[in-house]
Amino acid sequence: MGRVLIDTDSPHHVENDNFAKPIGAAQSSAEVRDFVEAFARVTVLHIRDRLIELSIADHGTISGPKVDWEDPVKLALSGIDASNVDSVAVAGQKYLHIDAAFNGGAKYRREFLDLTGLSDKQIRLLFPGLKAVRIKDPEAFAEEVRRLNSWLDEIRRDNFDPKSFRRYQEIIGIHGAGQNLSGRVGAAGAAIAFVDAISEINSSALADSVGELTPPNIRSPTEVYEWLNGGENRVIKTLLLSNGRAIVFASSKDANIFQSLNSPFASAQDALEQFNAVQNDRRERSQKLHEFAVGEVKTATDPANLHERMGLASRETQTELRTDRFLMMALLNPDILSGGQQGRTLNNRDLTRFTQVFNLHHCWGWDGGRSRNPGHWNYFLRCVKEWCGL
Repeated sequence: MGRVLIDTDSPHHVENDNFAKPIGAAQSSAEVRDFVEAFARVTVLHIRDRLIELSIADHGTISGPKVDWEDPVKLALSGIDASNVDSVAVAGQKYLHIDAAFNGGAKYRREFLDLTGLSDKQIRLLFPGLKAVRIKDPEAFAEEVRRLNSWLDEIRRDNFDPKSFRRYQEIIGIHGAGQNLSGRVGAAGAAIAFVDAISEINSSALADSVGELTPPNIRSPTEVYEWLNGGENRVIKTLLLSNGRAIVFASSKDANIFQSLNSPFASAQDALEQFNAVQNDRRERSQKLHEFAVGEVKTATDPANLHERMGLASRETQTELRTDRFLMMALLNPDILSGGQQGRTLNNRDLTRFTQVFNLHHCWGWDGGRSRNPGHWNYFLRCVKEWCGL
């Protein structure tokens, strides 16, 4: 394959004046409910699975160096009242003894910092010496030991067990992972839409992939979630077509359709590596790749922040020049597309940068969205056909 000659005056590169009214993109109220319910089910299943793991997990006991719990001087240096030294303290589970703090290492000290209920940022500010690997100022370090034990005494009021904070932090981690989960599953749904569209246009067009293609019987968000968690290498990162064009599903843009301006890609992995090498350098990228389209996939299910998400997407793609820029998202209801009571539509200053807008729910099609909205699915097929040169 030789170099691709790019016609910069082609109407393919002209902004699409009809982007604000994409064919059949709006979801009905029932479809909106079904989409939200499907993603809510994934999130709740994720939380349930992680909580089951937490209930099974045994954090065990804090293991550290042996120290003298009867030395009044050392107790004073530790900021520990001798009357509070009980069997739990002697077992090393209640206080950070000054000798153990100096000799136990950063990992051991972290066990007690985790009992404070503080975030990592707060720990870095309040107990920088205890968090650090090396002890730079012994006096300041000893003072932090005393403050830590005083803090733990205050936390234990009303018979509260500070180890409960560990479970709390784990639950916070579950929440954080859940926030990213819808994006991960939504990106997989967008990849399914592209794979199905390419296969429908030309069943022999797919030549190679990085990441295992989702089986035909795995389509709903719940099925996709369980599929992704069921094995390795199940995230589709790259599709290579028989004509040399490639689609990379990357973090910088959710979909990038391009081909090499030099030698054809040897494999999907080769396309991914070449893309990764230039993705953050627009000038170098334009010298090595011809991009046919870049797009964002958004799965916001809260109508209150949809315009914020769409505006963010437009700002993320606005630096791409002479390339189709598409948005694939749900929710997209008639109010958003046509104005509704608030009069807020897709047709605003930020979003005029998009040349195509697709409804993720319709194009994913796990619940018959393609057949319910054939005009929109055909609209997506026409764009994929052009971008992929099929």
